[in-house]
Amino acid sequence: MSKVSGITNTRAIKALVFDMDGTLCIPQPWMFPAMRKAIGLEDKSIDILKFIDDLPTEEQKEKAHAGIHKVEEDAMNEMEPQPGLSTLMEYLTSHGYPKSICTRNVITPVNYLVSKFIPANCRNFDHIVTRDFRPTKPNPDPLLHIAKQSLLSPSQLIMVGDSMDDMRSGRTAGCVTVLLKNHVNGHILQDHKEFVDYPIDSLLEIIDILKKLNMESGEVN
Repeated sequence: MSKVSGITNTRAIKALVFDMDGTLCIPQPWMFPAMRKAIGLEDKSIDILKFIDDLPTEEQKEKAHAGIHKVEEDAMNEMEPQPGLSTLMEYLTSHGYPKSICTRNVITPVNYLVSKFIPANCRNFDHIVTRDFRPTKPNPDPLLHIAKQSLLSPSQLIMVGDSMDDMRSGRTAGCVTVLLKNHVNGHILQDHKEFVDYPIDSLLEIIDILKKLNMESGEVN
């Protein structure tokens, strides 16, 4: 196989990992500015979770976490599924692809999305990694953890996301990276295209990617 944006050899894809916010559900670009406002973080170059971790007292940390939890709760109540989500989940389930979620969110919105927007027969996620797992994305550790627990090589995983954190985490771990494009993440392909193996406009395109990669590897699923 010829090299495609960092993929130097083909192995059959055995499992998929999905980001949640902006990937399994419609982007809510107001959410992160609201979080920063809630905790008084004006410097956009500083990661929200790192800022909270570095606060000097436990009381300040608890107050900051409460602030972003309120924003996440509001976002959860406005959550809408990505187009094609149910169809993709049905395909993965019927073809025996294990699937996981890797998010910097907490578990409550994840459970809400799964129970509300994913068909009942497709709700079995092998691993759900939230921000309780440290270090979080953009570090590769969450994906390496999922690969290890799944007894797979990271190169046998697809990381699907909509942010630079997702792409950097996936690329550093050694996964195939799929970027779900939207109206606010165009800069990733413009400035950091080396982190993206497959840019897509719809979750349904993942089905064709799976067929392509597994056909080229000699394994048809």
